[in-house]
Amino acid sequence: MPHGHDIRVADLHLALGEHPRMPVLDGVDFVARVGEATAIIGPSGCGKSTLLDVLAGLAPPDSGHADPGGPVALMPQGDALMPWLTLRENVAMGARLAGDPAGEAGDRADGAIALLGLTGFGDHYPHALSGGMRQRAALARTLLAGRATWLLDEPFGALDALTRVEMHDVLRGLRRAGQPTILLVTHDVAEAVALCERILVAGPRPMRIVDDIRVGAGDPADVAAAVLASLRQAGALA
Repeated sequence: MPHGHDIRVADLHLALGEHPRMPVLDGVDFVARVGEATAIIGPSGCGKSTLLDVLAGLAPPDSGHADPGGPVALMPQGDALMPWLTLRENVAMGARLAGDPAGEAGDRADGAIALLGLTGFGDHYPHALSGGMRQRAALARTLLAGRATWLLDEPFGALDALTRVEMHDVLRGLRRAGQPTILLVTHDVAEAVALCERILVAGPRPMRIVDDIRVGAGDPADVAAAVLASLRQAGALA
């Protein structure tokens, strides 16, 4: 059974900067159901990453309500591995942040490394790893944080197409094992359709949700077409 609660966002507003302040979030409303993967797709700079920062408690909103449904694990753009730590030490950071003592965190890191197909690379530093291996390590760290809600900010955007498909399979496996609630920010329509039950379409900045599309069991091409049509209607595509 899924753990945690729904992600609930209601009438969320936020402006950044000074003189003048720039509106970034303009009445964002949605509910992401517990145990589901929900994608947010929209144009660059529309406020998607800022929304994740608000949900993670890193940026207070000006008004409105943002309830992540409990403690969250935020996976930022890129892998964010610490270059002075080994792969094992980087992965163990997730468990240490969750409160595990060093010895137990190391043991859990070894298990996560094996689960994500990184056995034999625990003593390697990030510069010696491929892009796909680094992303696997970042996912392992997210897993060990022990949070029921994962906020993933374009986690596979910098990978080549083949590695991206491989990482999609890894994420599906982790979902089957633990049923986290996932909010995935992506620019890739095909990725959103492949990984998520729902797709929230965001318009240009300041961000609002302009459509809510269920993926279901229909033809993925039809779902992708509906997403693209919503983006065009919102003025996010030419």
